[in-house]
Amino acid sequence: MDSPQKCIEYRDKQCITPALESMAKNPEYCFVMENMLNLMEYIERHPDRKADILRFTKDGRMEWGATFNQPYESLLSGEQLVRQTYFGRKWIKKNFPGCDAAVYFNPDVPGRALQMEQILSKAGIPYMVISRYHEGFYRWLSPDGSSVLAYSPGHYGNSASMLNAKPPEGRRAIADKLGQWGEYYRTRRIPPEFPLLNSVDFSKPADFGGLINLWNGAAKSAGGRQASQMQYSSARQFFEAISKNNPSFDRVMGERPNLWLYIDGPTHHWAISAQREAAALLPAAEIFSTVRALLEGSFKNYPGPAMEQAWLAAIYPDHGWGGKEGQITDRLFRKKYELARDMGLEMLTVALEAISSRVKTAPGRGFPIIVFNPLSWPRTDPATFTTRKPRAGFSIQDGQGKVALHQVLPPLVDQDPEAVRVEFIARDVPPIGYKTWYLVEDKAAKPDQPPGPWSARFYENRFYKVEFAPGGLKSVFDKELRSEILDTQKFLGFEVFTMQSVGSGAGEFGRVQQPTMEGFDKLSAHKTPWAFEPRESGPVKTVFRMNQPLSCGTIQVEIIVYNEIKRIDCEVAILGWDGSPYREFRVALPVAAPGGQVAYDVPMGIVEVGKSEVQGTGGPAYGSLVYDEPCSQIRPREVQNFLSAGGARFGVTMSTSVAVNDYQDPTTDPTGYPVLQAVLLASRRSCHGEGNWYLQEGDHTFRFSLFSHAPGWQRGYRRGIQANHPLVAVVNPEQKNTAMLPEQKSFFSVSADNVLVSTIKKCEDDNSVIVRIYDTEGLDSEVQLISFVPMEKAELVNMIEEEGKAIPSLKSGLRLRVGHHAIETLKLKPAKN
Repeated sequence: MDSPQKCIEYRDKQCITPALESMAKNPEYCFVMENMLNLMEYIERHPDRKADILRFTKDGRMEWGATFNQPYESLLSGEQLVRQTYFGRKWIKKNFPGCDAAVYFNPDVPGRALQMEQILSKAGIPYMVISRYHEGFYRWLSPDGSSVLAYSPGHYGNSASMLNAKPPEGRRAIADKLGQWGEYYRTRRIPPEFPLLNSVDFSKPADFGGLINLWNGAAKSAGGRQASQMQYSSARQFFEAISKNNPSFDRVMGERPNLWLYIDGPTHHWAISAQREAAALLPAAEIFSTVRALLEGSFKNYPGPAMEQAWLAAIYPDHGWGGKEGQITDRLFRKKYELARDMGLEMLTVALEAISSRVKTAPGRGFPIIVFNPLSWPRTDPATFTTRKPRAGFSIQDGQGKVALHQVLPPLVDQDPEAVRVEFIARDVPPIGYKTWYLVEDKAAKPDQPPGPWSARFYENRFYKVEFAPGGLKSVFDKELRSEILDTQKFLGFEVFTMQSVGSGAGEFGRVQQPTMEGFDKLSAHKTPWAFEPRESGPVKTVFRMNQPLSCGTIQVEIIVYNEIKRIDCEVAILGWDGSPYREFRVALPVAAPGGQVAYDVPMGIVEVGKSEVQGTGGPAYGSLVYDEPCSQIRPREVQNFLSAGGARFGVTMSTSVAVNDYQDPTTDPTGYPVLQAVLLASRRSCHGEGNWYLQEGDHTFRFSLFSHAPGWQRGYRRGIQANHPLVAVVNPEQKNTAMLPEQKSFFSVSADNVLVSTIKKCEDDNSVIVRIYDTEGLDSEVQLISFVPMEKAELVNMIEEEGKAIPSLKSGLRLRVGHHAIETLKLKPAKN
């Protein structure tokens, strides 16, 4: 509606302050603000009004939404969604004693994340107000069976015309409305309580005394024949009234793909890239800061205030990109995400250096390189580090003297001339732990040898035979599976193409605004040859590059074939992009699996396309606006880390660095096999009449990884996650005299392959340790959580670290049952030394 600062001022002067005055004058008056950020901003401006807000909120007449703001749910990571409840319900309970928040409001966004209801339910938030969905009341479930009671008015503004009409007209319209809903209520045994939500964009507190008096006066004069009474109410009061006597609410479960997803990644690439990096860095910083505290026997060095600031920044942007003065809003949102990313990296670096100083390395072996793994399973992946340039040849060796293949990378533009960047394959790095290698100077060591000459079309290693063609990969043959994994009849592998992309990202439309064929172009049409890059190639990887100038910029594509692990990376750059309006760029990976199953990850879950979505459509909203497309057919989709596709012979997993991805050929003559795609960039504009363009002129870079494996997404999803959570190396740390840690160690791990650790952190309320885990494969499991320090006490707590229930703990951890699709939060008290 306007710049963030002007919106803050408007909510103060036109919403919250008048609402407080209305409540002071009328003891029946109620008012709702949809999120907790509004309260935080208001109290910062008016600390003197805290007592009034406390009183009215305790009375149940002033209500605040139970989350920090109203996000695009599937854009955020699982932990970012959880922190919405930390800075929502948990925050108001802590800062306004005796107050609570029980309702999640997100009425504008036409999208629901698969696991959002479980997060809400396990955070003690039982109710949800949405819209842009069929009008009605729903028991909305997550796949584990947890649920919230949801209400949708169809569109959030539908009751405003009745409420704000002249009282006699409003009374007649409301009476007609109630008559239409009688059968719905009777067949579901719903108590006769009906909500009228007065909500429009930038709505102000309104006095409905005239309407209420007219309605209730008519009821009184009717001598009891008109039973209904009208009153002001909070959302919570309504939900509690409608929940009595166990009504039979319609049940809804699944992902409702977001129709407004173009407004995030494709139109705000730099900002959303920072958001995705922050989503990976902040849990890693929490985990290793907690490990450091446990090693030191104290949380005094745990960066609590900085962590809170970073998480607040990581969830600050809501669904309000663009709009009037949108360039101001978008700049602030990007800065928030970049602040969260940078703080996460800084806190992670400090923690890793502190832990590394406690590792007892072998004296005289060479420079130690301690490689950390923030994920909860062992992994073998590339690791990169920078150190001073050795005086002679060198090798990379582990603690047992086993040599790891390495290669020296070309220097960066601003790299110290006395420094060298090295990449090697770090094998078997323990879960949530580290492993030590050494850079050993060796005059006899031979310099890196690039691979032998290639034929200008083919490259082959022990995993793949790759055929190049102008514009992309003609073939990728998996030698282990004896299968061709690409179908390149229409698109080549990792081929970039462009289409017209008219749209606003968000707005009053019933289907995603799809790209069209006007101006369609693809790299294979330009016959650009590939070049082998000897300076970037070596024993670890072999690199090929292609550059294609277009009228709007230059497309650069690099194919990186790893020689010691089964992985092919693709790096795409759009250089000198001129911001031409209404253009879109995608990169394609056509999978040779006709009719193959597609799956991708969402916050703390997996969506299988055609199986995991909400059944049916979104339904009518208002007027001619109808969400008429079945949810299972909505595309593109918001993706966390990877997409997977395959059939009976093999599976393919593609990790992605972008938020918006597709799996179906978007052209007018689509293929019958999956075409995995990343939507790189789209130059659309704000839906606001005075809004800004999302042109994003400049340079943009993207990275993807291809993994082929046995059939089933379950065989590849870990590698898809790994590619977005790189190993982190600490080189030659300053060693403490008291260093006693071994050369490799796992600090925490879980016994079940299907259960992943989301974060490990300091408890918000005391010096306990919080561990959050979740099942990702839909399996019931008996799980052992293994800890490197003994635990004196263990509790199963809710999502915001409250309401603990004791569970048995063992000396080295604990055992518990984790249900299918469940997210569980554990509170552990370390044993005293």
